[in-house]
Amino acid sequence: PLSLGDLRLFFSCAMPLSDHQGEADTYHVSAGHLFLLSCPIAGEIKWSRGDAGDESLPSGVEVRGGSLWFLPVQMTHSGSYICERRNQTKLLKRRFRVLVSGSNCPDPSEEILATKETSESLQCKQNEIFRLNLPRKIRWTKDCQQVQPDGESVSLNTNGLMRLVEVSEADAGKYTCHIDVTVDGRNYTAARSVQMTVKNEQICHSPSAWFVSELHCKAYTGFSEDEEIDMYWIINGTYADDIIPDGKLYDAYVSVGQSAMLSLDGVACFALRLLPEELEQKHGYSLFIRGRDDRPGEAVHDAISAAVRQCRRLLIILSSAGKSKETAQFWENHSQLTYEQKVGLHDALMRNDPKVILVEVDGPVDYSQLPESLRYIKRTQGALEWKNSFAETNKLTQMYLKRNFWKSLRCHMPAVPARRLQSIA
Repeated sequence: PLSLGDLRLFFSCAMPLSDHQGEADTYHVSAGHLFLLSCPIAGEIKWSRGDAGDESLPSGVEVRGGSLWFLPVQMTHSGSYICERRNQTKLLKRRFRVLVSGSNCPDPSEEILATKETSESLQCKQNEIFRLNLPRKIRWTKDCQQVQPDGESVSLNTNGLMRLVEVSEADAGKYTCHIDVTVDGRNYTAARSVQMTVKNEQICHSPSAWFVSELHCKAYTGFSEDEEIDMYWIINGTYADDIIPDGKLYDAYVSVGQSAMLSLDGVACFALRLLPEELEQKHGYSLFIRGRDDRPGEAVHDAISAAVRQCRRLLIILSSAGKSKETAQFWENHSQLTYEQKVGLHDALMRNDPKVILVEVDGPVDYSQLPESLRYIKRTQGALEWKNSFAETNKLTQMYLKRNFWKSLRCHMPAVPARRLQSIA
């Protein structure tokens, strides 16, 4: 057997260092295009120009929702940009390089190696544009010439995924995904390019058996007032942030009855104000909330089905018994709420994706009025409880209960927010 001294690859799990930046990510963009740059650091961040001498953002660049918006990109926008979050104990920074070209098709941001006579899929990796939930038109070009999907040799789906059924040497080249959108009444195009190289090699069949080893990072942090505990891996002395994206755009689909959303009760307050403040603004998570993030005029069932399957969690908000009689009617009448949970619960029970989180707001819930699938989840994993008003008069106790709830909820949320995964992709 091998001893620890025989191992050549060392893993370590550690608490965060102050002033961690990592390597700069490079983005290739075109002048005249729309470009959104997101910061993977959660919380309140500050953006600045990274070039020496001037930290102010250039004209035409503004901050919206924590992201940099280039409206549109200009040649003078080339350079470095830094997002940072500072508190009393540490400084977190992330540096980006933006390289602007005058071509309508930007330089490639990545290279893809395809094998001749096999199929290949090209992803339109512009998740920040997709997250705007705006009407859009997606088109692909090869070497800046329009690609016409024919449904046979070349196909294109609604998310911009282009599939080449049988790759040939003639398919090698620079592919650019263009997205046409309208922002603030003005038409823009966002574009990202990949370079595909075709190799003529014998196809190797994968082995039928794999041996996968997983290492879990666990740390006991004790008691601390600092809620921002970051954990990360160091491999052979190098900070490792290679996380495999799962293709999901959102961390959680928030399912709430429309009657509750239209009212001013505790459920609406929790879903529309408290959840976004805590999970999105403080911790960088992305939520899809019906009534806030859907597009007007969409077919309801199609929109719900697509949104649920783009989420990593299904967060079901349940009101206490007797709080709203309309809630029970929503379950019985196959309404929006029923369909949301029918789609999400079916996938959750059959494939464990998305995972379900139950939250009871302002008191006990009468589960006898709810579907058996929800009763099963309640029995097997329980539910989190939130009260908008606490009976305790001790402010310290109230603060402890609320903080404990948010910590428990974050434990059920994905370890890495979708925005950070998208920035890595």
